Amino acid sequence: MGKTADYSNTKKYSDKKSFDGTPVEDGKVLVPFLRDKFHLRSGEYIDDNFTTMHLGEFKYPIGFMAIREDKYAEYMRDFWDEVNKDMECRREGRCIIDTNPDGTEILCPNTHRCKGCPYKGLLVRRNKKRIEIMSLDYAFENEGFDIEDDRYPSVEEQVINEMCPEPSYEEVRDRAIAHLESRNPRHAQIIRLELEGKTVDEICIEIKLRSSRGREVINEANDALCDYLKMPHMKNSHRK
Repeated sequence: MGKTADYSNTKKYSDKKSFDGTPVEDGKVLVPFLRDKFHLRSGEYIDDNFTTMHLGEFKYPIGFMAIREDKYAEYMRDFWDEVNKDMECRREGRCIIDTNPDGTEILCPNTHRCKGCPYKGLLVRRNKKRIEIMSLDYAFENEGFDIEDDRYPSVEEQVINEMCPEPSYEEVRDRAIAHLESRNPRHAQIIRLELEGKTVDEICIEIKLRSSRGREVINEANDALCDYLKMPHMKNSHRK
């Protein structure tokens, strides 16, 4: 029988500090939140008040904020539900051991029983619930902008557009890769391979890393790309 979560200890995180240093008011308690889910701007937080939560192969930067004590259990259930769903979408999954006559994949029937298996680390793995990493193309898809009617731009706008035209996709791509190349050549290599249409498993082979570590580095490369583009990390984004 599985272990039942116990959220009765509302003081569990009392030894932590709020993300912005604000004292905890009476009747409130600290709870964790995923840093990547909040678009915090410089000056709104204290970096030293954040920590990293390690769950197996996954790392989650977390901060702490104050909520009403009577909402603690409800909040923590939602928090862990969000974390578990995220991990479920990012786990490696089971090895593909064969294919059916109709071409569908046959997955290994064992779960978390890879020890001693002669094929461990050699087969492609599949998690049907997994959502692959983003591509550079995706970074510009479905972005919300308030666009004014520019059919009749003002003279000032025409002059500005002529002097400072919007960069093309190719220019943004080249600048992003050059930036990554200067910081971490492997990250730049990964983004190039993605742009070539390589699959995650093919990229792992190219960068000479095993699947689990390779996927972690690929996610790091995409996080670095998001940082350069000043976008939130999109760990749950579909690969194009």
